[in-house]
Amino acid sequence: MILKTRHIVAAIALHLAVFGLLFSGVQCGRVPKPVSVIQGRLIAANEIPKAQATPKAQPTPEPPTPEAVEPPPAPEPPKPDPLEAQRKAKAEEAKQEQKAAEQKAVQDALLKKKAEEIADQKRLAEDAKKKKEAEDRERNEQLSKDAIAEEEKRLAAEKADKKKKAEQARREAEARREREAELAEALGAESAERSAAEQNTWGTQLTAAIQRVWTRPPGVSDQKYSCVVNMQLSATGEVLSARIQKSSGNPQIDDSVLRAVYKASPMPLPRDPTAFDSVVNINFVPR
Repeated sequence: MILKTRHIVAAIALHLAVFGLLFSGVQCGRVPKPVSVIQGRLIAANEIPKAQATPKAQPTPEPPTPEAVEPPPAPEPPKPDPLEAQRKAKAEEAKQEQKAAEQKAVQDALLKKKAEEIADQKRLAEDAKKKKEAEDRERNEQLSKDAIAEEEKRLAAEKADKKKKAEQARREAEARREREAELAEALGAESAERSAAEQNTWGTQLTAAIQRVWTRPPGVSDQKYSCVVNMQLSATGEVLSARIQKSSGNPQIDDSVLRAVYKASPMPLPRDPTAFDSVVNINFVPR
């Protein structure tokens, strides 16, 4: 049998208690000496007895030596009670279960707190994201409004500038026409006649240029025809467009005249540049 520490301590304490009781018993066995009582009375001198020899003192008897008492054998430790052990085991199991439940409750509380913190962080992040998106949307809308306003401002300025330039061009054209009118008036009728004569001469040159390249369509009689041709010329005499303004009555003649006009391009220019006109009507008589 294995002795536990508490059993050994109990045995030592029991031995000490037995020795204490034995020692107390020895002390209690001693008989105390009787206390002498002294009584006195007054006597006369003649009544004083003669001195007697002092008896020898008797030696004090030695106390009896206590007999050695053997200590009683150590009591056997009590046998464990199965019910008590089972009860302790159940109590220990319940204690462990309670401790596990407490630990689980603590862990659940920590997990719940962590989940709440994560949810709060997620909510804050969502709020921050929504706020940023709203700010970005508002900023983009403001930028778009600013861009539209700037574009409208630019278009208005451009329109005003075009209007200003158009007004300036109109004024310049009026001024130029006024100058030309003044110049024509200054030149007088003679200059106008000279210009008209120069235009007539130029018309003759144009007619001659067309006549040089014109050929009579086959099968058309030698009957005399005439038509009016409208031409639009460039500054260098190139024929930009041509059309029959007044028909000769013969479609073949009209077509041949138009072909001759384009074939004669570029047309001769007048000697006097002031006689040039970009739109010219020629009365052409095929020969």
